[in-house]
Amino acid sequence: MAKKKGQDAPAAQPKQDGKQKQKGQQPQRQPQQQRSEQRAGGMQHYSSFLQVLAVDIDHTSPSVLLFFDKERYLFNAGEGIQRLFREHKIKIKQVTAYFVTRVSTETLGGLPGMALSVVPADAGGLLGRQAACTVKGPRGLADYVASFRSYINQENTVAVGEIDAASTQPLLKTDVVTITPIMLTVRPPSSSNGEGVMDVEAEEAEAAAGGGNSPAAKRRRTDGAAAQQSRPGAGEQSDGETDADAEGRQRPAGPSCPRPLAVYTVQLAGRPGKFMPDKARALGVTPGPLFGELQRGHSVTTDDGRTVAPADVMEAAVPGPSLLILDTPSVEALEAVAADERVRRFAAEAAGGGADAELRTCVAVHMLPDHLASDDGALAPLRAALGPAWRHVLVCSGPQQPSALPRASAFQAKLHAIHPGAFPLFALGNSHAPPALPEGAKPAAAAAAAAGSPASAVAPAEESGKGKAQGGKGGGGGAAPAATAAGGLPLLAAQQWPSLPLPPGGCVAAQSAVRLNLMPPARQGLEYVDVFEYDSSSKVLEDLRSNPDYAEVLAAAAAARDGGEEQPAAPAARSLEGAAPAPAAAEERPTSTDADMAEAGPPEAAERPPSAPAEAVPGCIASGDRQLAELTFLGTASSQPSKYRNVSGCYVDLFARGGLLVDCGEDAMGQMKRRFGREDAERRLLQLRLVWVSHMHADHHGGLYRLLEWRAARGAPPLLIVGPRKLFDVLVRYSAAVPVRGFVFLANAALVAGAAGGDGGGGGGGGGPLPPAACVAAFRAAVAALGLRSCAPFPVEHIWDAHGLRLEGEAGWSVVFSGDTRPCAQTVAAARGATLLVHEATFEESMHAEARAKKHSTTAEAVSVGERAGAYRTLLTHFSTRYPTLPELDLSPHPSVGVAMDLMSLNLADLPWLPRLVRPLGLLFKRLEEDKVAEADDDE
Repeated sequence: MAKKKGQDAPAAQPKQDGKQKQKGQQPQRQPQQQRSEQRAGGMQHYSSFLQVLAVDIDHTSPSVLLFFDKERYLFNAGEGIQRLFREHKIKIKQVTAYFVTRVSTETLGGLPGMALSVVPADAGGLLGRQAACTVKGPRGLADYVASFRSYINQENTVAVGEIDAASTQPLLKTDVVTITPIMLTVRPPSSSNGEGVMDVEAEEAEAAAGGGNSPAAKRRRTDGAAAQQSRPGAGEQSDGETDADAEGRQRPAGPSCPRPLAVYTVQLAGRPGKFMPDKARALGVTPGPLFGELQRGHSVTTDDGRTVAPADVMEAAVPGPSLLILDTPSVEALEAVAADERVRRFAAEAAGGGADAELRTCVAVHMLPDHLASDDGALAPLRAALGPAWRHVLVCSGPQQPSALPRASAFQAKLHAIHPGAFPLFALGNSHAPPALPEGAKPAAAAAAAAGSPASAVAPAEESGKGKAQGGKGGGGGAAPAATAAGGLPLLAAQQWPSLPLPPGGCVAAQSAVRLNLMPPARQGLEYVDVFEYDSSSKVLEDLRSNPDYAEVLAAAAAARDGGEEQPAAPAARSLEGAAPAPAAAEERPTSTDADMAEAGPPEAAERPPSAPAEAVPGCIASGDRQLAELTFLGTASSQPSKYRNVSGCYVDLFARGGLLVDCGEDAMGQMKRRFGREDAERRLLQLRLVWVSHMHADHHGGLYRLLEWRAARGAPPLLIVGPRKLFDVLVRYSAAVPVRGFVFLANAALVAGAAGGDGGGGGGGGGPLPPAACVAAFRAAVAALGLRSCAPFPVEHIWDAHGLRLEGEAGWSVVFSGDTRPCAQTVAAARGATLLVHEATFEESMHAEARAKKHSTTAEAVSVGERAGAYRTLLTHFSTRYPTLPELDLSPHPSVGVAMDLMSLNLADLPWLPRLVRPLGLLFKRLEEDKVAEADDDE
């Protein structure tokens, strides 16, 4: 009997993430139902594919997108997924629901950004009363969502469904797919480690509540030292919230505690067999309505009284594909999945053993780290447990993947041509040696894309050294015998473009964006049309240098590097993008210098061009000492990432003394690895002494939680965090779900002069008790270790408890970060005589009204603040994503101003020549805009 269309039977009721459902709140958005044509036996005609999405950094989980005609389901949403969606032009709003395999910042770090991108934020940074998304996963998920609800939105716009450990019912059941969880408990790897939290903010709360006699204080004294190892104590709550334990949330499971893991079984609906009209005619069925009845699964009666059943005139039905979505981050997880009887039973039932066994498609998608994917011994027990009928797709995040940001990588190469020292190339190897299509594959891929279907299958490619596919590297698609791994299962090389058959028992290491076509059966196979194909950084540089359209850009860049004199501005007003042509003298300069610098990489200090500024160089940097401080901008966009820019973050390198982060937006760790390479970036991240957060908007601290969990797993010492008071509440909430620990917290307001006796002024969040001695000691120790004379937040005009930051070095230099703010007297005072002012410039001057409404600054206002403060140099950052490169601005009258770009590294010794980069950058951006129009490119 055909099932009723639109059936949906979730097993777990959504759990509200921290608040009871308010009266008048819109109900939870239910998954959109499939509108496919329903046929005999409840089977459907529909299209479906599975697409793997893996970023090129290895500390975040890959994702799997399950696509149907009217539905999209995403499994896991780690950091960088939002930007990866934009790169592949996948609409985030079309994701029907999210499924999470385990509660971790590794699998959920990108969810807040995805939720923000679905519903526009208003000036207060809050979402409206509508369900942004539905997410389902193991116990602890509601606590995780509650953690970011307080800074993403104050309403329950993220609908949460937690899976009970004993659940056996489907989470989702539509006309075309049924998704059912299998819950496991996995012991952590023996190497897991974590540090306790120094609970200093709780002491402030105790003081405010009357010292150590508050109920929370008594509970902490009872719990003793063990409580500090398991979770931070409850700090003061805002907005009427109560202590975390009083809300009924469990204490966080430490890194050494077993944690739940969800395995998802996915059963797609079958497809009816093909109708055979000739056979129907032979049985006496008259063409017309009776043909339709048979195709809809109804028996009919012929004119001579004979009954004809659908089975008499239909080919055998095709069973729907069966999928296993597996997340195995450790050997222990692999062992737990392989040993689970429910997994084995599903695998056996899906494979079948009857007459239709050959028609069945069974695919296991393994999300796992690269070292396990390349270990046949580790994978063999699980593959053997599933049986020979199962196909295996291995998905790993990491630098072996194509660049997750090919447009940004190419853009960085073009910036590198302007100045190799200021704009180093991406350090990950995939930007230098991207996967290449074999000879003759491009026409086939183009034809397949145009036809909307994969090209015909081709024979397996030549086997790689390890017998696994290595992402399209190597030779062409000549036929070769399949390799054999542990358990006798063949391995296939993923070098066939655009499609590759995946037979039973086959195993492929998938490149990001590979599609596994599932339905209709005739299209089943791996499709590579969406896999990024891009030029290496060296090829981009070579093409740019040989392109006459960029001769003016390169000439201006050479003049800037060599200290050439700036010519007077053209009479008409200019924008940065529409900079006046380079002077003739500069045009005649040879461009070979740029080529040499590009090939050699960042020059050593002795090779840096001398500066010849018109104004006096501050004494602290006049010596050219390159060991003072260097700023690397990890994100220069506002609110959301764009194709060239990530959200806010800046790494301040103090060399032998360590470093600190000024804001830590989502994917800050990934940007560090793209700038410094994996090993060097991880060393710097482990040696961080301080993270400073300006305010509670998500784009300024969304990457902090992944950083803390990553450091805790490696036994790093406690990290000092200075930020808004509410940030501590958020950290407490996160610690109820994931092992976010190993930090010391101090509120910005506690460091503002006079905070104990007032509100700090200017919209800051001052007031409250003085910080406890332990917190002050930790802060002073970190500042001293960094070699700083001062690290002083100051209130600014943005949202409540928003601050800027002034850093002063022992050598006399000072760097001021405005944070997000309107132009205000506090910033002018803090930047008085500063060596460098880094000021937000979200909007162009024509959008002054919007800047005021959203409490941001225009470019002209930011420049004015620097000039009023007498800062030696002003650097503009935090640009709205509506501007692909920069807002409209004219910097010709402002010779002390520069602009920040993602992964730009700025040494204080280079400040004298910083403004000279404005002219070649303007010419480059103008050229890129013209190229974009010519190529009909878009910005998303």
